[in-house]
Amino acid sequence: MPLPNKGGEPEFKLKVEPADMIIIKYKMKSESHVPLNITNPTKDRVCYKVKCTDNEIFRVRPPLGFVKPGETASVTITLKPKSGIDPNRHFFAIYHVACVDKTDPKKIWNANTKPDGVIRMQVQLECDEKEKNEEKDKKDEKKEEKKDEKKDEKKDEKKDEKKDEKKEDEENKEEKKE
Repeated sequence: MPLPNKGGEPEFKLKVEPADMIIIKYKMKSESHVPLNITNPTKDRVCYKVKCTDNEIFRVRPPLGFVKPGETASVTITLKPKSGIDPNRHFFAIYHVACVDKTDPKKIWNANTKPDGVIRMQVQLECDEKEKNEEKDKKDEKKEEKKDEKKDEKKDEKKDEKKDEKKEDEENKEEKKE
């Protein structure tokens, strides 16, 4: 189910596939690609724009384009995974505006452009479980190593303290003898 529009935003008049949610299954060490199809059932030629919540992990190609009446535009969404991604936080916003101008879509989408329709598609990220567990195991191992290092450091500190105490005791004994 798409996310609700913000107040005053026009209803989306195009069709998108997938219709409910964009599910991206991925592995940490490789990019994942998901198709997004935008179909124009209207009688007007439209210009679309696809935006994402994080340009560091998502790429949209092409992010802008035209769709003639009755035709479909294919867009590819690419995920460049990194550790710590929130799997339920992200979405894609798709905007459209009717246009007869055949110029560059970048010229159509400026700060003053009011879209004819908006939809926000929730993204569900699904990491390969085996790889996810391996990552967790590595993190756990590192935590254990750090704990062991801290324990060793504390032991060394205690040894040093005992040596210092012995030295002081010996010095005190020497002073008493004199």
